[in-house]
Amino acid sequence: MSASNKKQQRKAALADGMTQKQRQEQLQAETAKRQKTIYTAVGVVCAVAAAGLLIWNGMNSWKTKGRLNDEAATIGGQVYTVADLQYYYSSLRNTYVSYGIIDATLDEGAQWYDEGENKTFADYFRDSALSNLQQTAVLCAAAKEEGYTLSEEAQQSIDSQLAQIDIIRSQWGMSRKSYFLSQHGISEEVFMRNLTNDILASEYANHNKASYTYDEAALNEYYAEHSDTLDSYDYRYFFISGSAPTTDADGNTITPTDEDKAAAMETAKQNADDAVAAIQASENREAAFAAEAPKYVSESTKEAYAADPDHSLATGVMGETLNRNSSVYAEWLMDGARKSGDVTAIQSGSSGYYVVMFLDRYLDKSNSVNIRHILIMADTSDSTETDSNGSPVPTQTAMDAAKTEAEALLAQWESGDKTAESFGTLAQEHSDDPGSKDKGGQYTRVPQGQMFEGFDQWIFDPTREEGDTGLVENPQSGQQGWHVIYFEGTDGYWEEVATQAKQNSEQNEWLTSLTDAAEAVALDAMRYVGAPNTAVASTPAPSESPAGSEAAE
Repeated sequence: MSASNKKQQRKAALADGMTQKQRQEQLQAETAKRQKTIYTAVGVVCAVAAAGLLIWNGMNSWKTKGRLNDEAATIGGQVYTVADLQYYYSSLRNTYVSYGIIDATLDEGAQWYDEGENKTFADYFRDSALSNLQQTAVLCAAAKEEGYTLSEEAQQSIDSQLAQIDIIRSQWGMSRKSYFLSQHGISEEVFMRNLTNDILASEYANHNKASYTYDEAALNEYYAEHSDTLDSYDYRYFFISGSAPTTDADGNTITPTDEDKAAAMETAKQNADDAVAAIQASENREAAFAAEAPKYVSESTKEAYAADPDHSLATGVMGETLNRNSSVYAEWLMDGARKSGDVTAIQSGSSGYYVVMFLDRYLDKSNSVNIRHILIMADTSDSTETDSNGSPVPTQTAMDAAKTEAEALLAQWESGDKTAESFGTLAQEHSDDPGSKDKGGQYTRVPQGQMFEGFDQWIFDPTREEGDTGLVENPQSGQQGWHVIYFEGTDGYWEEVATQAKQNSEQNEWLTSLTDAAEAVALDAMRYVGAPNTAVASTPAPSESPAGSEAAE
């Protein structure tokens, strides 16, 4: 895929901007997925750090009232305390705050999650906390039974997370004790214990998932059943806004009425229909599409469409990507009866209309690559500074030494039989990448954009051929050094998507069997989980607006 096509693919993926409600729905979907496929809390805490300090008033009162040690739930007969559930509750709550889904200044027990079911966000977070703890518990138990332990890489991740927290709390002038109480309502010991269990569960889940493998026949069978999402699509599109003006001719702010909004959408529909008719009437529909777009798009994008006839073009967009981004035109593009040159107008909620033209549909068998690499990380023992992530920054001398070592390894390989296998042997002996070292430095079916920029550019260079080698500097935090890369060839990313989908399905069945065998039961003290201002969780009265209700003792 060319750089231009990749730009258009990224633009297509971001075409449908999400509303507040859509962001909430997406986050809830991700949360539901978590209950099937575990994730670690590291990213959650970092997101909170980026959003700013979130102090919950009254957290210390919990400890003085002794509620943190109360028995809040049992899972498979094992008792868990309020503090254990609080770890999951606070991590989820902080994530929702960082996404802007809930108001950090208000009690989440005073904000509706589903008013029709009389369910607040506090209720939702408690339910999710119990479900997430249940999954972590059963995965940790399964890991213990198999003899699976936390990897060195995972322990480094935990240590790095704690170092990041130390940087943040230091900037805020807080002790560790006050940080964990203000951010999570629990002690450092409880947080770190649950974080370690969470990461162990995540690692073990990935270990289990990797055990599901499929041959070519199984993948082809899956493709036959899911070609809509595995095929790639070329198409053109532009958006016509149906939003009513919010300023008048003099630049004064106005509030559009319902009639104004309806009129704006009707105008957008008429414009979309006119554009479709003009394109359909042309002998060269692609040229007509490029000519029509600047007439109707927003002022901020008009120049871009006018200057570049291909600004409306999206190529190589996989159906799975269209579905993942909830593109309103996905179903239309995937219609089996669709022919090149078909064009239509599709409404996008109350925001406007897309004008879309279908060009092509195909199975892209060469949109990912297979590579091997050796990472030589720069020595940081002499570092005198750290970056924004708290990771030591290697000196230039250390970076030069890493490059020299990488060059020596490449020269050693070139002096031998120069095969993928011999490169793999060097990777096993010398690479600092724990994720690929034991596999001879190999990564298969790598999609464009997955690796950091310099690495990505090298492996997706259109002139790249099987057997090519090269050196690339790694500037990433905590990974500074040099890569020796061996290019094994192109592959079909669709196979990776199909493999992931089949693995997810099998793993979900396995996880369900584990959780079904370990019933989660909420006890009376569950009501103390997450209550930020009192020792008893608050619930807004059904007749009141939750944002305006007060927490009850």
